[in-house]
Amino acid sequence: MKPNLSELQVFVTLAESSHFTRAAERLGISQSSLSAALVKLEKQLGARLFDRHTRACSLTDTGVALLPAARRLLADWEHLLSDARDFAQFTRGRVTVAAPNAQCALLLPPVIRAFRESHPGVRVVLHDVPEHEVHTLVRTGAADLGIATQTDARIDLTATALFTDQFVAVLPPGHALSARRSLEWAQLARESIIGYLPGNPVRRLLDEKLADRGIALDYAFEIALPWTMIGLAREGLGIAVVTMALRPLAQWHGLEVRPIGRPQLARTLVLLRTPGNSLSPAAAAFRDLLTGATPA
Repeated sequence: MKPNLSELQVFVTLAESSHFTRAAERLGISQSSLSAALVKLEKQLGARLFDRHTRACSLTDTGVALLPAARRLLADWEHLLSDARDFAQFTRGRVTVAAPNAQCALLLPPVIRAFRESHPGVRVVLHDVPEHEVHTLVRTGAADLGIATQTDARIDLTATALFTDQFVAVLPPGHALSARRSLEWAQLARESIIGYLPGNPVRRLLDEKLADRGIALDYAFEIALPWTMIGLAREGLGIAVVTMALRPLAQWHGLEVRPIGRPQLARTLVLLRTPGNSLSPAAAAFRDLLTGATPA
């Protein structure tokens, strides 16, 4: 059997006090328990650590040589316990989140601010990446949590629904369709559309749902970044078809936002994490805060 920490503590405490009774009092144990632990430790090490003198004692040469290592082991254990308490109480730690551009810019900042107010010692690392990279970052462990669009494809990650994000049309003021309170997809099919790139999950979801209804949009511009889509719409170069999450950005640019119905389409955002792996206390707290948040 290997020495345990309580036996090492007996060794170090007895070396510091050089007296069996005082050492037992410091440790809060009986003198017989202390003596038994010391005898056990010496048998396990195969060496005598102390020369006994009635109730007093002094270190042998072996004891002198082993004492620094014993102290280091106990100190390392105390540091480990302290670190564990810090992480459990969120006074230290790190949470890594991967999300697409729009969510990083509009959804996550207020959540991060609220989290840091409650847990100022925890660092939040944000990966602002294209949506197809979110799955990879979560799968490889580079991110604790990820935000992505729910699709019909099977994935090897655990997905928890966050909220449903309706599709909307963004138009410049004065556009002929801006006089309407809501639009229909058949109307938009006759317009020049500013949309996401074909490989984007949001674009793929939208095209598939519209194709089921015999509707195809005419894409004048296919764009990776939502900021560019809003900029093109602002200059009257087409109608941007985005999700409701981008409404604050569109309104900040003075653009008109109209819901699209008949049929009303939406995408669901999900929170991704690796199955089978427990989240750290800090990551679990961030998850709980995020799942309780609603988009602006």
